[in-house]
Amino acid sequence: MWNWLGSRQLRAETSDAELHRAALAGSTDAMAALYRRHGGLIYRFTLRMSCDATVAEEITQEVFLALLSQPERFDPERAALPTWLCGIARRQLWKHYEKTGRQSLADDDEELVEPAADDDSPVELLLRSEAVAAVQSAINTLPAELREVIVLCALEEMSYEQTAEAMAVPVGTVRSRLHRAKLRLARALRSDMAGVSERTVLRRRTQ
Repeated sequence: MWNWLGSRQLRAETSDAELHRAALAGSTDAMAALYRRHGGLIYRFTLRMSCDATVAEEITQEVFLALLSQPERFDPERAALPTWLCGIARRQLWKHYEKTGRQSLADDDEELVEPAADDDSPVELLLRSEAVAAVQSAINTLPAELREVIVLCALEEMSYEQTAEAMAVPVGTVRSRLHRAKLRLARALRSDMAGVSERTVLRRRTQ
């Protein structure tokens, strides 16, 4: 029985390992707590990689269904749960790529734009929107193997070691791919941001 970790005891400080043990014992509350804690990470990762909200939702559900149906597959002694979940999501993403033959953003996909401060002027709002769009566009042009290290290391702030676990590659491979990804992003952003700056100057002159 799993009474020792009932729903009233599922506090924020309850560790992933404790929640996993409760899930193994049959606690749906513990599994729901794991989803609330890590579902956002998996959704963001799959959305940034697939650029498709439907795909991201489906893969996120598949990842947690795998944990729900076979919780014994996760070994807390070997990996942290977030990196293990990312590893499952990554494998599902590559299956998606193999099936669709698509690894980049479509023209009609939604943009993920940062919320603006209340006191931003219309020009500043537009500049921020275009700058974020330029970065996003540049990331989405990267090959999937480079894009995933940018997403995990730079956007999700995972360590090299955590990213290596999620990708099932050596840490040296993560470092190498991240270096290559940053070089390609820098080249792509130089021309994109130059265009943003020129358009901004023109708009300010017409105000």
